[in-house]
Amino acid sequence: MTNTTAEINAFLENSRKFAEPVAQMQALSARTMERFARYGYEVAGDYLNLSIAAIHAATQTQELPALLKKQSELATAYLEKQTQRSQDFLKIAGEAQADVTQWVDKASTEFTARAKSTKAA
Repeated sequence: MTNTTAEINAFLENSRKFAEPVAQMQALSARTMERFARYGYEVAGDYLNLSIAAIHAATQTQELPALLKKQSELATAYLEKQTQRSQDFLKIAGEAQADVTQWVDKASTEFTARAKSTKAA
């Protein structure tokens, strides 16, 4: 005679163990997507600030050489900020890659250990 409760409990335990790495990957993905979304929001804000500053300079400056000088200064500041943003992007991407690599290593190690223990039993 079989013990149905023990079989159901074993099934639920194995299902939980199987779903745990998937849940970890979902959390990792959500965190990474949020970081990229925040990055995109910051880049868009920088561009909007540049546009507003350029319009303000155009309306406040009466001489063309002064306007060109001001726009050049604004563009230089914007490019410097975007250079820093691109470095931030590479940092986010590198951290995401490291997190995924760590997750894959951990999940494969756990899977291998479970497979060996199942074969031994």
